[in-house]
Amino acid sequence: MGQMRFVIPQPQRLVAAATEQAYLAGPEGSPWECANNLAGNLLTIQRETRESGYVYFPWNVPGRGIVMLSSGSLMERPRAYHLPVELARGTLNRLRNQWSAWQGAGMVAPPQLDSLVQQAGRAFARAATGQAQPVAACAPADEAIRIALDAIDILTAEYARQVLSLRRPQAAPGLILAGRMQAIPSAELGPQFLSAFNTALVAPQWHEVEPNLGKFQWDSLDAQATWCRENDLRLCLGPLLQFDRHLLPDWLFLDDDFEEVQLSVLQYLDAVVKRYRGKVQLWHVAARMNLPGALKFTEEQRLRLVVEGVDRIRAQDARTPMIVSFDQPWGEYIAREDQELTPLHFADTLIRGELGLAGIGIEMNLGYFPGGTQPRDPAEVSRQLDRWSQLGVPLVVFLTVPSAGGADSLAQHRGRVIPELIAGGVTAQSQQATIDWLLPLLMAKPSVQAIVWNQWRDDLPHDFPHGGLIDAKGSAKPGLQTWVERRGQLASP
Repeated sequence: MGQMRFVIPQPQRLVAAATEQAYLAGPEGSPWECANNLAGNLLTIQRETRESGYVYFPWNVPGRGIVMLSSGSLMERPRAYHLPVELARGTLNRLRNQWSAWQGAGMVAPPQLDSLVQQAGRAFARAATGQAQPVAACAPADEAIRIALDAIDILTAEYARQVLSLRRPQAAPGLILAGRMQAIPSAELGPQFLSAFNTALVAPQWHEVEPNLGKFQWDSLDAQATWCRENDLRLCLGPLLQFDRHLLPDWLFLDDDFEEVQLSVLQYLDAVVKRYRGKVQLWHVAARMNLPGALKFTEEQRLRLVVEGVDRIRAQDARTPMIVSFDQPWGEYIAREDQELTPLHFADTLIRGELGLAGIGIEMNLGYFPGGTQPRDPAEVSRQLDRWSQLGVPLVVFLTVPSAGGADSLAQHRGRVIPELIAGGVTAQSQQATIDWLLPLLMAKPSVQAIVWNQWRDDLPHDFPHGGLIDAKGSAKPGLQTWVERRGQLASP
């Protein structure tokens, strides 16, 4: 059993559950299962290995809000590390490394970047040399983090701009920009949906499609598929297989033996594919199967269900491409659960199995806990996309970002908006700001072939609180306009 210890000189600054969300990870970013304890101002993180690693911590950055930051590589030692200093060191290192990598690829750095890097470096030097006074070292550490994150914002925005200026003519025709429909759009919302998206994601709700075993109700799916066809929208149907409790029919729990569930799953897939083959341009076979879900099957059993589901759909429809998606691509949940496979390893296993998947999806529900993705800075998002691109298949990125905090009576997922996520409060404008930097970065990645806004409307039952582009009163949020503008910029010379 190994452990690392960290001094947090101002523990009153930590947000709720920050200690629970912290973890240690290896060089490739995969978390170890950790046991965390905060006693006073001393955080202890235990794990099975004694290898060097990186600490990831949701840090409350002054003027910005919560960002999951990481340290540089740390070895075990008797003396505790000063957490703010190490997070500053790690953030500055990531900035410098990313800047160097993109310069080597031919990127022209914006003129103000060098000054910001120097400012961050001087602030970090003051923090690192002032650790003898732990509380006093916090201010320059925070300053270094803040300036480095400002520089990361500028660097990644410029990277996206320069890449898109080069690849726009090739990217515009083929890039899928999709929205998840929950019902046929109204006469007012229909044109807005069509202005934002060139593809619709229609997700069958198993408990609605098959409320009684063997008895199917297709009216809602048929209507949505017809609307898409009439409006010349490409249709992605799925996920067909997802084990969130609110999506599953009650009768499935009467006998949750694996073999019985497997039989029910395959019969359900048969029925859906037979009805909609020829009407669908992409099958989204399964989502979130890297997580335990409501049915506590093993990783091996969940993997088996995905493989057999892909095979069954291929037998029914050999021509339409298929994808499988994975939630929480950084794998934060592994730090709190006994899991052998990271999301990336789960996906790699499927790719190596040569199932004929057309791509892999990664789901980023940014700013929610539990069950969501911790907020990350643009350089870390870029780095994670580059990791997943090593699979050698196209990526489909599913996004949700909150536009408010607090309760949401129509949200069905257990995840809630992280407290103090945004300095000054989570608003529709903060959601818009995230879309404004995130969408161009995703568009700039050659491996990203599709971007899906995973929640269209807040006035209908949905997954995560306040994550739609249409608010609870049925009005468009400002993020929708930003999405439309970004789509137009991609297609414009």
